[in-house]
Amino acid sequence: PSLTPLLCFVNSKSGGNQGLTLLSHLRRVLNPIQVHDLASGPPENILKVFLSIPKSRVLVCGGDGTVAWILESLEKLSSSLPVAILPLGTGNDLARVHGWGGGYQGESILGVLTCVANSYPTKLDRWQVTLEGEPGNPKKTRTVAFNNYFGIGADAQAALDFHKMRESTPELFFSRLTNKVWYAVLGAEDIFKSSCADLPTRVTLECDGVEVPVPADCQGLVFLNIDSYAGGINLWAGGRKSGELSPAEGAGLGDDDEEEQDKVWRERHSSVQGRARSIDLTGLQGQEMLDTLMSTKDWQSSCQDGRIDVVAIRGCLHLGQINIGLSQAEKLCQAKKIEIWTDRKFPCQLDGEPWGQGKCHMTISRKPAQAEMLHKEENGTSGVVGETVALLDWAEERGVIKKSQHDALLKEFSRRLETRGLRQSTQNSSRDNLVAMGVKSIGGLGKRLARRKNEEEEHFLDFEFSSDEKGQFSKEDCAIS
Repeated sequence: PSLTPLLCFVNSKSGGNQGLTLLSHLRRVLNPIQVHDLASGPPENILKVFLSIPKSRVLVCGGDGTVAWILESLEKLSSSLPVAILPLGTGNDLARVHGWGGGYQGESILGVLTCVANSYPTKLDRWQVTLEGEPGNPKKTRTVAFNNYFGIGADAQAALDFHKMRESTPELFFSRLTNKVWYAVLGAEDIFKSSCADLPTRVTLECDGVEVPVPADCQGLVFLNIDSYAGGINLWAGGRKSGELSPAEGAGLGDDDEEEQDKVWRERHSSVQGRARSIDLTGLQGQEMLDTLMSTKDWQSSCQDGRIDVVAIRGCLHLGQINIGLSQAEKLCQAKKIEIWTDRKFPCQLDGEPWGQGKCHMTISRKPAQAEMLHKEENGTSGVVGETVALLDWAEERGVIKKSQHDALLKEFSRRLETRGLRQSTQNSSRDNLVAMGVKSIGGLGKRLARRKNEEEEHFLDFEFSSDEKGQFSKEDCAIS
């Protein structure tokens, strides 16, 4: 029979008591050797065992930091195993973009394992930031890796203040709710301090060898590998190009402009770029080179295209407005390599981990090897995606296609599925945000957007995950033969 050898890593300290509860449930369903508590030791030794077992898969139960730990461990072993995520705690941006949602809500463990067995492989770019304090001095240089995003400025300041306060007075941080309240308070404090208001004059940004002007009102730069930030904010897909109206600004347009608004809405959120995306800066100079680089603002975000999305925010208040749909981040460009020069100390954060960074030269570059992730198959696809992937595996095993052809077809298939998923996510997010703003607008725009929401609701219900869905994943399916 066809078996799916599965290795589960559980961070028992994640999500309050959720980690410990999951650990107990998984050990009852699976062979205990398949379930490893990361609190009891590092993952490398057990990973080595499963690397020798064909078609093995990994399920990581924890937050983005736990997933990063497993991916780093696989990289150290110069190997790869496809990784699925059962998200615990808050944030969980990597889980969101791969279809696993923002947090475990007590779904059936057998149902979760069924989803893992039916999930399909996809690639994830991994990036690194080289921080060079003094040119040519290796003692002042260090390199840190990230999977989600890297930020400098106002967004990192709130995270840094939160981190310092939690370290000094941990008794004040006793639940997720209080954590969020303190984070909001510290972010509000920075609104009045505007500690990064001078960022445009103290930071130089260069993307793919082209100096990119930093907007005059920018207080933070965010570099995205995935288009999910701080718990699900779509900074790139929901962003705007310089000069475009934000949704709040456009909400005051009259009834006569409704048809044009609908046309723009459909064009922005329904376009599919099926062709490969590339630009050639060879031989270009000055404004022509900058304009060519800036054309990447129209491209969709992808976590497997070797490019970073660069956006600007105007401070903590602006970030809060973006979160509830009242404003948008400003899209600057997409690039393969980014260099940043700062001439004073700025707060930075990398996948939510903040620190204060002194004057330095930063270089963002992609790591040579991509990670292999598992994307949850959407409801309503009737297993077509999984069958297609199985067909490609069968063709390679039978010698119908070569391994290089298999990998190329699988990569393109994954990219197209990613494009479709991003389009759906953007439509859902944009629709809900626009409805919320329309209620406060004039000229009856709120009623029109609410009507559009209702008309489309049936279509999008097909893609919602049902937590009551029961799986049929037996103990033998998980066992090692």
